[in-house]
Amino acid sequence: MLNQPTTPEECQALLREVLGENYQPPAHQDCTLTFPLDQVRAAAEHAIAATDHAPGPGETDARPRLWWIKGDGTFLMSNGIDRPNTRDSNGHRHIVFAETWGPGTDPSTILGGDDLHETLDLTHPDPGTGTDGDGEGPALIELLRDAPDHATRFLLHITHDDDGMALTMTTE
Repeated sequence: MLNQPTTPEECQALLREVLGENYQPPAHQDCTLTFPLDQVRAAAEHAIAATDHAPGPGETDARPRLWWIKGDGTFLMSNGIDRPNTRDSNGHRHIVFAETWGPGTDPSTILGGDDLHETLDLTHPDPGTGTDGDGEGPALIELLRDAPDHATRFLLHITHDDDGMALTMTTE
């Protein structure tokens, strides 16, 4: 009976054995995804205005959020539930695709191979973006509503380190 690798290190060793010593595991790349600000605002306002919200994986409370999803392309989506379910002016269910990463694209080339579902809370301050010394930045809905008049893009900055992935959000 063949011993199955049980740790990431054993899996990498097995891959090097099969694929050669030059094998390097795919690395997640730091990147910035760009979204049209007006569409992100519309999706966020939809989530804020909705009377019901779908909880994401592992969430126990349902409150206004945007979901960042990577699968067939990568996009932001409102978690608001309408009764009856409504669609935006383009016929979409309040979905905003990242520029150059629409349907039919494979964002795994920059974001890794697995599908992804991350929650972006709209109403609670972001603890990692404070500028006044308290370590808390504005809630995402405030960032979107208070963006400068000339801003046209919402930027989702993704960085990776030994502890995992970190997200920073800005407008420009």
